[in-house]
Amino acid sequence: MTNRIATLALISCAAVASSWAQVRVTVLDPSGARIPSAIVELRSASGQLIEQSRTSASGVAELSGSAPSVSVRAEGFRTVVVDLAGQSSTVVWLEVEAGAVTMDVIGTLLAAGAVATEHVIPRDVAERDLVESLRESPSVHVLRRGGTNFEPVVQGLREGQVAMVVDDTRTFAAGPARMDSDLSHVAPGTVASVRVVTGPYALTEGAGAMAAIVVHSDPIPREAAWRVRGRGGLGWESNGSGRLGHMRLDAGGPALGLRISASGSLQDDYRAGAGPGPGLVPADAATHQFGARLRFNPDEAQEISASARYNEQTGVDFPGRLLTAEHFILRGWSGTYRLERPKGLLQGLKLSAYLNRKSHRMSNRGKPTAMDMPGRMPPFALDISLPTESDTAGLAGRLLLSGSRGWRVITGFDHFDLRQDAQRFISRARDRRLLFSDAVWAGTTQRNTGLYAQAERAFNGGGVWAALRLDMERAEAGRPSAFYRANAPSGDLAVSRASPSLGVAARQELAAGLTLAGGFGRVARMPSALERYSDRFPSTRFQVAAEFMGNPGIRPETSMQGDLALQWSVGRLRLDAGGFVRALEDYITIEPDPTLPKRLPLSPPVVFRYVNGESALFRGWNLRARWIAEGIEIDLSASKILADDRQRNEPVLGIAPLEADGSVRYFPGGRRFWAEFGTRRVWGQRRVAAGRLETPSPPFTLHRARLGATVSNSAILHFGITNLGDARYAEHINSLNPFTRQRIPEMGRSVTAGLTVTW
Repeated sequence: MTNRIATLALISCAAVASSWAQVRVTVLDPSGARIPSAIVELRSASGQLIEQSRTSASGVAELSGSAPSVSVRAEGFRTVVVDLAGQSSTVVWLEVEAGAVTMDVIGTLLAAGAVATEHVIPRDVAERDLVESLRESPSVHVLRRGGTNFEPVVQGLREGQVAMVVDDTRTFAAGPARMDSDLSHVAPGTVASVRVVTGPYALTEGAGAMAAIVVHSDPIPREAAWRVRGRGGLGWESNGSGRLGHMRLDAGGPALGLRISASGSLQDDYRAGAGPGPGLVPADAATHQFGARLRFNPDEAQEISASARYNEQTGVDFPGRLLTAEHFILRGWSGTYRLERPKGLLQGLKLSAYLNRKSHRMSNRGKPTAMDMPGRMPPFALDISLPTESDTAGLAGRLLLSGSRGWRVITGFDHFDLRQDAQRFISRARDRRLLFSDAVWAGTTQRNTGLYAQAERAFNGGGVWAALRLDMERAEAGRPSAFYRANAPSGDLAVSRASPSLGVAARQELAAGLTLAGGFGRVARMPSALERYSDRFPSTRFQVAAEFMGNPGIRPETSMQGDLALQWSVGRLRLDAGGFVRALEDYITIEPDPTLPKRLPLSPPVVFRYVNGESALFRGWNLRARWIAEGIEIDLSASKILADDRQRNEPVLGIAPLEADGSVRYFPGGRRFWAEFGTRRVWGQRRVAAGRLETPSPPFTLHRARLGATVSNSAILHFGITNLGDARYAEHINSLNPFTRQRIPEMGRSVTAGLTVTW
């Protein structure tokens, strides 16, 4: 009896010990982003399944058993088996599986993801402000034009050089002065993922993709039975009195689904950091957004969806522009048909159509030109109004084909028709007498049709990837001025061109955990409407408050880029090093033309022309080290870009200096709480385009802190402090105030708080 009791006691103790034993597995994708819903399995030495679990939204799975190895698999990734070697926690890096290309994330391929820097923005950050959240990516800098206006710059590329795609649709700035970037009208609370793809590795995303920012929203969930879900959030920021709210309702079953969303935000003038200079930066803005989406599934393989959205921004202050934005209004409609088959030659088909209509009005409200100023020419106050329209209609289709010997092929087309119109009216403010009116966008039309094919194949320890694209474009101006016709370098204002693009990449595992990847690509970028048809209107790209004359015969600029990347994973440590060299041929730049008279008396005396330069040479490098252990994560990165304009024998204007970033994140057991502290160091920029009036910028250091807590099964609280030291600083690439010629300063110390609830 005693022996039996002792045996039972030992068995009970072993059972209790087993129940308390835990294995924690953190699952990451190649970019370091956490993978939710990955299947994690503990297995015996013979391969027998012991226990199974799924990773949470934070990419972590906790299992109560013990085993010599763990197997991890997730949709779209190769299965990985890791030897635990007695460890209670481990980090598993999954590689994208070549055959697991989905219809919606078609750019995430085996080779491309290894060569290009592809960064996924954390969802809780992107929900607050999409463009501002891009600062989280080491490849992106954000150019500030006003209190709320930002322009993403990817490895020195900006504006039309970066393809910005939102749910497979293209939109373009509504204002000639780019008071709204292509991403300015995405509603918070609807963003599911944001991918930044550097280099010429996004040829399926659209024309001119020297780099790409791809935004996807959540699909409407398919439920076994009719169910209503919801998600909402509130946010607050102390500096600028920022207020944000968003709500989303999903209702549906297996065949039908409906989504309704709404959001709004308000912001006042914000306070710059401590130091000499103006204390407040004009930043008033009010935004309201509404959207609806309908889903219909005839069967398991097919889906038809339609959506509509409305976005309104009013009273937006712009210290970085000559005018103020009175309003932006976006109305968008889209429809999509999708077919997905797991087997056979045709594995996927997607067809989509969309229409985005933007209207915008600018004025000189609150600007010095709206005030009497003796000694100025003219000395009396002006009343300036600039209404604009920017409408984009598009079609797209793509096929996903499964070839022989492991090849996968994506082939398709995309087309957009962009129509832009803007008329400037300048009157004397005292009596509203019209002084003159001129066309800024002279009823311009740009049509682009692209055809592409992309193939990729995986093999043992590596893979290859290749893509071809052909863009056919036609551009014309409907009502150019007599002055423009008389002074344009080319007599034919209608332009038709065809431009090819290509990309190739390969990847090979050199040893366990050590991978080398390389690639090369060429992309053509068609000139914008202003570069072709501007009649002495300011440029946003060159940050000079002068007037610029378009050139209808200007050639597309082409980017030829080579990338090399090395990845090394050993235990809990992962090191990434990469570099690129990019040559921009027929680089679109500017030259002064003393023969052209300026249009406005307040403009600088020199008028510039858009021209094709000889070339511009860009090169850069990036380093990153990530270490993840029990309850702690350390992330260190640094990057540097150099660029020279060979035409003018000086640096390219607007290149950010060397910077480094480091963060430490602490997440204790249970994953219900996390805390992060980070530091960003930016060196001074001395390599400037002095010939274009660019000035050096001083260095600065910033500190930040963030907290997050799951307060219930459905509520998450976020808290943070940015610019802890209240430093007064401005990013080197920020726009200049055209009246003071000083860069717009960034925000001083600010406290943020947010609450997200799901049900």
